[in-house]
Amino acid sequence: MEYIQVKGIERPFSKLVMGTAWFHPDQEDVIDEMMGAYIEAGGNVIDCGRYYGVGACAEKLLKRWLDRSGCRDQVIIIDKAGHPIITPDEEHHPQYWRVKPDLITEDLYYGLFHTGCDYFDLYEMHRDDPSVPVGELMDRLEEHRKEGLIKAYGVSNWELPRVEEAMAYCEKKGYQGLVANNPSFSLAKVTAPRRPGTVHMDEDQVKWHEKHPEVALISWASQAAGFFVEGLYRRDGSAPQWIQDVYFTDENFERMERAKKLARKKGVESVNIALAYVLCRDFPVAAVIGSRNTKELNSCVGAMDIKLTQAELDYLCCRREDDGESR
Repeated sequence: MEYIQVKGIERPFSKLVMGTAWFHPDQEDVIDEMMGAYIEAGGNVIDCGRYYGVGACAEKLLKRWLDRSGCRDQVIIIDKAGHPIITPDEEHHPQYWRVKPDLITEDLYYGLFHTGCDYFDLYEMHRDDPSVPVGELMDRLEEHRKEGLIKAYGVSNWELPRVEEAMAYCEKKGYQGLVANNPSFSLAKVTAPRRPGTVHMDEDQVKWHEKHPEVALISWASQAAGFFVEGLYRRDGSAPQWIQDVYFTDENFERMERAKKLARKKGVESVNIALAYVLCRDFPVAAVIGSRNTKELNSCVGAMDIKLTQAELDYLCCRREDDGESR
């Protein structure tokens, strides 16, 4: 396992972050196996949220795992505030936007209660609402940090101008400030946001992180919902419609072919190349993974052994025709 350092968090922060959106109340044995394998591999960061898991069960199941494993003091827990409502039928309701200071507090206490934690290591705003003054949100996050309920805070799915506005406000007020940015970042380019209000990184945002290493990048959907797993999705209409709508473009399939070619040369899987594309950066970066069995987890861990050159990164992005290796 490899690690980065995140401001406000004392222990090293593993570059692979275990996501919990896949948690299911009928799969606690699977959760035990996966989490145990993740810890054994050196992973120590768990990403959770109020509406994660089937039936919004993730926080409750995380508590049960923490109780069984006794691992709370060994792990870094990320939780979030401000996600739009998801009803028990799994329907998202973005019309019920929940980005307000009082809802930060509500979600925080809800999460602490249901996970059984005394504090969260990192607390993030899950969405943004530009109509809400950024200072009101930062004031509330800093208040909870000073109370000891969170160690550090960041944002997820915020556009860069608002990130910069929040950073400037915190600096002016003498706050700890943002320590992490959590957009989606992957080798695949999206045709539209996967969910209302989600943010997907482009090259301008990569360059921003290169200039601001004090803000760690924690990417979600780093493997583009399995798009780069060879043979998983075909252009024959069999793939889920939302996958087709978001990822099925000629450019992404070209990126897939290039990942496959580079994977064959390096003796790895194409999905490993896609994850390495995210992790091989000159700034602090971690990737949220959603592996559901030990084979998938081991594949993710193996991706950290892959070191991609700038020429290879450019090749994967279709910015050059060859991967830069001398022939």
